[in-house]
Amino acid sequence: MLDVLKPVTSLKLSTKPRGEGAVFKLHYRATFVFIMGCCILVTATQYIGDPIECLPDKDSIPQKVIDTYCYITSTYTLPKYYNMKVGVEVPHWGLGPEMAEDEKVYHNYYIWVPYMLFIQAISFYVPHWIWKAIQTDKVYTILMGLDNRSLDEAEKKDKENLLVKYLALHLHTHNVWAVKYIVCEILNFVNVLVQISITNAFLGGEFTNYGPKVASFLWQDPEDRTDPMYEVFPRVTKCKFWKYGPSGTVQKHDALCVLALNIINEKIYVILWFWLIILSVISALALLYRVLTMVSPSFRARILRQHGGTLRPSPLDPSARDAVDSLVHRCQYGDWYLLHSLGRSMNNLTFLDVLRALDRELNRSHSSDYDLNEKNLLKGKDVTSV
Repeated sequence: MLDVLKPVTSLKLSTKPRGEGAVFKLHYRATFVFIMGCCILVTATQYIGDPIECLPDKDSIPQKVIDTYCYITSTYTLPKYYNMKVGVEVPHWGLGPEMAEDEKVYHNYYIWVPYMLFIQAISFYVPHWIWKAIQTDKVYTILMGLDNRSLDEAEKKDKENLLVKYLALHLHTHNVWAVKYIVCEILNFVNVLVQISITNAFLGGEFTNYGPKVASFLWQDPEDRTDPMYEVFPRVTKCKFWKYGPSGTVQKHDALCVLALNIINEKIYVILWFWLIILSVISALALLYRVLTMVSPSFRARILRQHGGTLRPSPLDPSARDAVDSLVHRCQYGDWYLLHSLGRSMNNLTFLDVLRALDRELNRSHSSDYDLNEKNLLKGKDVTSV
């Protein structure tokens, strides 16, 4: 089975720095790989068995014919037998003697599960693909290899100087770039909600409460409980097949069909329910965090100082804290997010050197501009006096 999943396990997703946060990566890495692996797993019939095997009431129908017919036309269960004891009142869950007026619940979505999973996996990768296409490798290009810990000291200093000059020269020009990333974050959150809604419609409205039902089922009395996974993914269903008899009359044939694939489908969608709910909550919190960073400069300064709890200047070295406070005061949101993205990819000490050097560079530029303005002002006064 590991050979079946080998295309997913060997999938090489780019680790190039692009300014993406951890929650963003959960969408296009963890979720994409998990759903794509499930898609491959449900098509591995050599390990699970045939998707459907039917037992007709007579031997006059070829096995392959009845199996194919019932698979493509969908099978059904009878709701009036859902709460009866299997092996005592009914032979299988939801199956029993049928009357013409009895309500039937048809189950044909198991045919489309692999396709549905494939489309969902692609949908979780799309926001990342959009971000990768529009961000022009800004973070990776600006880093110039400073995320490589094996650089010698001289080369590292040269790259740091180039980085500082770029940041100082292009100050206040990164807001559009940051807005693009925020839009992609919103797309991730919207996509999770859309996938929950689509999956619920795909499973006939059963997905919304699927996780809580399965969780409560585990705590019920084994003698009285009914597995909610049977309702969504029944393992034995019923099928009708009509054919002509020897005299030309239409004959009806009932068949019991075993859906071996549903034993995998039910587990996949239980895990998927919990994962999508957790991912939607985390994505919502990430958006709240983004709003907080946009409206609170002090929060941005705190994040930049601590940098995930690893960049904490000591009280004996207040220059780092002062440099960060000064930069946050001067930088717009796009500049701050670029610095934060660089800090996530660089060594903490290297990043701290860059912050100090950038603060000195901006101070020097500000001082030069001030002196130039003073000289122009004095020249203007001299001309006026003459």
